[in-house]
Amino acid sequence: MFASTIDNKAIDNLPYVALNGKIQVVTTQKQLDKALEYLSACNTVGFDTETKPRFSAGKMYRPAILQLSTPEMSYVIHLKKVGLPENLSAFLSNPSVIKVGAAVRDDIIGLQRYAPFTPGGFTDLQDMAQQYGIAEKSVRKLSAIVLGKRVSKTQQTTNWETYPLSEAQLQYAATDSYVCLKIYQTLLANEQEKKTPKERMYEEALRQAAALIDPESGTVTNLANMAALLKETFHFWWVGFYLADKQKNQLILGPFQGPPACTRIACGRGVCGTAWKKGETIVVPDVEKFPGHIACSSRSRSEIVVPLKNASGEFAGVLDIDSERLETFDNTDKMYLEELARLFEKFL
Repeated sequence: MFASTIDNKAIDNLPYVALNGKIQVVTTQKQLDKALEYLSACNTVGFDTETKPRFSAGKMYRPAILQLSTPEMSYVIHLKKVGLPENLSAFLSNPSVIKVGAAVRDDIIGLQRYAPFTPGGFTDLQDMAQQYGIAEKSVRKLSAIVLGKRVSKTQQTTNWETYPLSEAQLQYAATDSYVCLKIYQTLLANEQEKKTPKERMYEEALRQAAALIDPESGTVTNLANMAALLKETFHFWWVGFYLADKQKNQLILGPFQGPPACTRIACGRGVCGTAWKKGETIVVPDVEKFPGHIACSSRSRSEIVVPLKNASGEFAGVLDIDSERLETFDNTDKMYLEELARLFEKFL
């Protein structure tokens, strides 16, 4: 399973990406023709560009080089030497060859400043990564999360219009396009890991919850941490717990995050009391359409309530979450919140 984010310290401990293929510098039309003949026969290639850095406002530079890579070969095309001739424009427009990069829109706009072309076959890793619940966007962090490898950025701000490029620049440029291809291939090989951002957030919240729960700290302490965790992660309008007072047949307000709430709810009343009575999770897309809804606040528009049990399987209370938006909660919320509720059996 891929992580959603990664910090720089974790990246620093990873090994560097190894570029095993050859690097071919392209500075003539003849070399470009040969490179495109090879690349046009490929299904997928890694794609990137490098542009002379700007250190102040002013002149906009065109991309200096274009990198196109397969596992065996990386072509570093010196655009200042060859420009963007018709056969290169045709390759960039060809939908049959998938060209994989990160933030490709900016690269394409830069290339179009050489010559107009209609882009075809481009895949942006930033969009693709979101399908796996990965929030990071840079190639450096995507490489760390997906490949477990780090990409050196020591040459990033060098002068890419230099000719000839240094060996370090060539290695950097070729690696950037090559690693885009490797990230793409690895994600495709792990399609079972595709997650929505919400699913990934819940999975990380579950891991954090498991680490935070301390049965010896007692019910109030643990539930207070859980309410804070859910509120901080999802920014729900109200997150809290009601605990069962079986002698009085009612729910008593427990730890919560959000504005003041109803302090007592009878069994069978409102969404919380109904979830208790039925012993099942209730998802309410529109609270105004729920019969007998208890309006603690008019700002609450949708709600989900999950029954809680103790280690003996007895009803212990409910987890109640409210949103200011309609139809906030769905089966994904239900599934993960019920899994979270099972962790509470350790201390209820």
